[in-house]
Amino acid sequence: MNRDSLVKEVASDLQVSRHKVRVVLNGFLSEVTEAMHQDERVNLHRFGAFSVKVRKARTARDLNTNVELRLSDRQIPHFLPFDTLKDIVAQQSPVSEEQTGPVAAGPAKQQVEETPRERSDDISAMMTRAEVLANKGKIEQAIQQYRRILERKPGHATATGSLGRMFFRLGAQETALQHYNRALGNDPGHLDTLLDRAELFVEMGQYEDARTDLLRVLEYDPYAYRACYLLGVLYITIGTYDDAIRVLSRALDVDRTKAEVHLQLGKAYCHVEKHTEAIEHFEALLRHDPRNGQAYRYLGTIYDKSKQADKALEMYRKSNEIGLV
Repeated sequence: MNRDSLVKEVASDLQVSRHKVRVVLNGFLSEVTEAMHQDERVNLHRFGAFSVKVRKARTARDLNTNVELRLSDRQIPHFLPFDTLKDIVAQQSPVSEEQTGPVAAGPAKQQVEETPRERSDDISAMMTRAEVLANKGKIEQAIQQYRRILERKPGHATATGSLGRMFFRLGAQETALQHYNRALGNDPGHLDTLLDRAELFVEMGQYEDARTDLLRVLEYDPYAYRACYLLGVLYITIGTYDDAIRVLSRALDVDRTKAEVHLQLGKAYCHVEKHTEAIEHFEALLRHDPRNGQAYRYLGTIYDKSKQADKALEMYRKSNEIGLV
């Protein structure tokens, strides 16, 4: 499918003008091209990631002349598909006779061609059922469903990682870690599993391992909200407050309405004695979450330190009325 046919299909499907689709597509391709030229990775959430791999300079020998050649660095475009894209590709119908010519496939060949689609359709439906069970809190049933998926497709990274998440929710840390590691062995760039494993590492006190996983996610997507937030909280935990402010500010750029980010930024600014900035974030938090007791408590502490007793008492009173969240 070339660009024009893609534009035609999308415009027809969405019932919009081809011009509108072409503008969006050209803009997207322009962004990808620019990022590739700058050696930046472009992540398409749940589908895959574009990047540029550099083949280092090396020597080679011309077999005809026996002369040793010096080959310079070479940039090679690379695309890493994620499980979602693999499943979509597997679900596509076999090539039609119109595309391949008049030779018809025999019954045996048709059966072989259709099997992957049927299996993929089954797995897709099973994944949906497992997610529904997990969202309803039926963890044991979700685990059974993910295991059925893995019986059919042992290398399915999303199912393996999701199974790890179920064990994490049950408090089985080591079992969860085994599944996370297995999922990332099948797909090293599986962002959801990297994030889940980082969260587990934090709970286990393995902060450097958690930091490594979160930084890997941010290599794929520098503005991945959950990665920025978790890394910011991690930096506060280990006492590197300037780093926390940097990554939490990036999370705030993604969504300025997130009360949890304002809370963590306020705490980080408190630690570095930047009380004006801390107050701004705690007040912003209260605009989005007026009954957040922690914000009132921190404001009370700040006003107490600055000898503003009346304001401090008012903040402490409100905190006590609400109760700490």
